Amino acid sequence: MPPFKSSSFKEEAKRKTIHICGVAIPVLYLFLSRESILFALGLAFIIIFAIEWLRLHGIVSLPFLRNKEEKKLGAYVFFMIGAFLSILIFEKRIAIAAILMLAIGDAASGLTGAVIHEDKSELYERRMKSPEVMLVMFVTSLILGWLVLHSLPVAVLGAFGATIADCVPLRVYNVPIDDNLTIPLLSGVLMSFGSMW
Repeated sequence: MPPFKSSSFKEEAKRKTIHICGVAIPVLYLFLSRESILFALGLAFIIIFAIEWLRLHGIVSLPFLRNKEEKKLGAYVFFMIGAFLSILIFEKRIAIAAILMLAIGDAASGLTGAVIHEDKSELYERRMKSPEVMLVMFVTSLILGWLVLHSLPVAVLGAFGATIADCVPLRVYNVPIDDNLTIPLLSGVLMSFGSMW
C-alpha cells in the first residue's frame, strides 16, 4: 500500500465537506413535503447554474474543484441533480437513504482512497476502485440504509447499488457518468425493488 500523504487527505477532506453539507437535503426532507423540498431544490438549481455559468466563463472561481472539472460542470451540480431525481422518483424513506449514501458513503470512500493514496488516474484502467474503498462504501451505505429503513435485505440492496455506482466507473458512449448522479439512483432503484417483496 502506498504511503499515507496528509496533503492529499486534506485536499480530499475539503472536497468532501461539500458532500457532508449535502446531508442537509435529506434532513430537511424529514420535515418538508415532497413538493416543498423539490421547490427549494429548484431554486437552488437556478443559483447553482448561474454560478456554473460564471465559473465556466472565467468570471468567478471555486475552490476544491478537480482539474477534470475546470472546463465542465462541477460534481456538486450532479449531486443536486441526483438528490432532486431521487426525491422526485422514490418513496420518501428510500430517497432519504439514497441521498445519505451519496452524501456520507461517498465521502467515506473518498477519504479512504486518500488515506491509502489511491491513484484516481488509474481508476479507468483498473475498472474499479480498491477493495478497501469498496468495503468502506458498502459498510457505510449498509448502516445508513438500515438506520433509515429498518430492513436489512433492502439496506443490503441499496448498499450494493451505491457501491457499484461509486466504485465501478460507468460510461455511456465513452463518456463517464458522474457517480454523484448514479449513486442515489442505482441504490434507490434497488431499494425500491427490494421493498416490494
